[in-house]
Order: sequence, then structure tokens, then C-alpha cells
Amino acid sequence: MAKLIFTGWSNNVAKIKTPLSSFAKKLSTQVPTKEIQIPVKFGHIAGKLWGSGDQQPILALHGWQDNAGTWDPLIPMIIKDRPILALDFPGHGFSSWTPGLTYNEWEWPRMILYIKEHFKWDKVSLLTHSMGSIAGMRFATVFPDDVDFFIAIDSFVLENHNTDKLVNQIYPKLLQKHFVSEGWADKERPTYTLEEITKTWHLATRKSIALESVQHLLKRGAKQSKSDPNKYYYSRDSRLKYVILIPEDKMFIETLVRRLKCPMLFLKATESPFSTTKFSIAMREIVQEQNDKYEFHFVPGTHHVHLNNPERVAPLIKSFVEKYNLSF
Repeated sequence: MAKLIFTGWSNNVAKIKTPLSSFAKKLSTQVPTKEIQIPVKFGHIAGKLWGSGDQQPILALHGWQDNAGTWDPLIPMIIKDRPILALDFPGHGFSSWTPGLTYNEWEWPRMILYIKEHFKWDKVSLLTHSMGSIAGMRFATVFPDDVDFFIAIDSFVLENHNTDKLVNQIYPKLLQKHFVSEGWADKERPTYTLEEITKTWHLATRKSIALESVQHLLKRGAKQSKSDPNKYYYSRDSRLKYVILIPEDKMFIETLVRRLKCPMLFLKATESPFSTTKFSIAMREIVQEQNDKYEFHFVPGTHHVHLNNPERVAPLIKSFVEKYNLSF
């Protein structure tokens, strides 16, 4: 198995105190962590490795415009015997950007395949949220024999799109903005105080990420300004805001979903607008019909319930792992 490359990241990361409870703080300090870099042709994929030992880690995949920090409150509560590798998708966190290319939803599962082949793993085990869950679903359906288990939080299929609106309004605007943002790659973006950037991030998610939770993302998602040490800017690739989502036929998505056969846990946040359409509900009903190892639970909280309220998610994950005797 290929070795992980360990690195240090301390010079340009915002120093922010953690608001975790004393119990969660104690858990966090008991679990060793290391920063890693996995080489790719365009640079590297970064990640945070939780735990130690020689066992193959579980892959933890974050949501759109988030980063590996999204798992900081939850992982100490659920990690057991196996390490957990929380990755930054390309363009996010500490990972390299993909130059000259448009991000799209089929690049996400391709990253999982790259990681699997790079480390020569037989199967992958997935802990995912939102965009990471969509990536996990696609990988688990295209390669159904290559996934040990799949835990998805609040989403795993893309919602339906109004194709007329996409063609007439959204695509022209996205392509223009993507073109303009290409010129921002080597420039420092607008800067903010930590208080401002925290509030902006909170509001940009429609308050899905609690103010006190933003700091977990800032550690990997903000850089200190070179011109003003009291200011910070978002370090993620600004082109991520202009991802081109390709509308896919309902029958195509259904064909994918019917191939999900590994043990799967889906946790749906009650205060989230995602996975609430008739289409999304129909897709998870198909999984339930097709897969006798599928488990579903509603969890009170926002789209980022795992980040804001990990104590609501952790017991369900532990129960699922024990029920199916999974290596976790």
C-alpha cells in the first residue's frame, strides 16, 4: 500500500479557539491527527488523518465549499479501531486547484477512484456529507463491489433541475462568471476580519452552519492576508461557486440508485431543504426496496447537523456500525 505523506500546516491558518464542550475537547485531544498530501498531476489532495495504526482508513468526504474541518466535532465521537481520513476535495481546503477546468459532479467520484487505486485498496469505506454523499453514491453505484459501507448525511442524489431555466438563465451566467474568475487565481481576494468572515460564511449557508461552527472550516478555508495581518480571505477556489451541474434523466439516476447494495445509512436533517422533493423521496424508497442493509433516520438539525450537533449523529452511526458488524 502506498505511503501517506505527512506535512505541517501552521503558518497561514487562522488561529481560532474551539467552542467544543469540555467532553468533546477531551475526546479530540485523545485522538492523534496528521496532515497528509496525496500527489496528483495538478498538485496534491490534502487530508487530515485521524487515528493511528496500519489499518486502511475510512474516507470522510465533505460538502460543497466546505472542507475536511467539517468532521472535526464528529470524528472524535465515533472513531474506534480504524483511522479516518478526512479529505479536502480539489479546490477546497488545503488541496490544489484544478487549473483551467470546470468542476463537475462526475469529477467527485473520480477522486475516490484515484485514492483507491493510489493506495491499492480493494474496497473503500465512506463517511459523507452533501456533495461528498453525491460523490459516494455515484462511486458506490458504478463500482458496487468496491464499497464496504456508505454513510450519507442529508443528501445522496442531486435534485431535479428546471432545464429551461438552466439553459436560458443559469448556464450563460455561470459560464461568464467562471471565465472572469479564471483571472483571480493568482490574486488575493477580498479580505475580512475573522469576525466578518465568520459571519459571512454563516449567512452564506443560510445559517445552516452555526456561527460557532464556522471556525472548524476556517482552519482550512481561510488564509491570512499578506498586506494586512489582521485580515483573512477565503482560500478555496472561487470557481467552485460556478460549478456546472449537468441535468440527468430520472431513469439514469434511478438506474444508479438501484445498484446500491452495500450497507448504507442515510441521515436526513429535518431543518434542511435538501432531499425533500418527491424525486429524492422516491429514490430513497427505491434503495429501501432494493437493499436490505439500508437504514434511514430523521435527525433534528440543519443541513450541517453533523457539524453543529454531532452528538445527535454519533449514536446512529455507532448503532449502524454495530448492527452490520462493520470494521470501524
